[in-house]
Amino acid sequence: MQIAGSPKRVKLKVDLTKYDNKCKVGSLGYTIPDVKLSIWGSQDRFVAVRFDNGAQLDVLWNSLGVIDKE
Repeated sequence: MQIAGSPKRVKLKVDLTKYDNKCKVGSLGYTIPDVKLSIWGSQDRFVAVRFDNGAQLDVLWNSLGVIDKE
């Protein structure tokens, strides 16, 4: 889970259509600080993401590319 900070713009690097058919490689979204969307969300290697296409998932950090740097 991303603790505090501001949302980060991210791009999905892996196919997660197994979990939500909208979560294809290249999907764009923002992280959601201080939120967990599943039982996995409390682990520090996952981050909650709200994708532009409406999907919301806890995603492994290494499955995301951060687009905008702080």
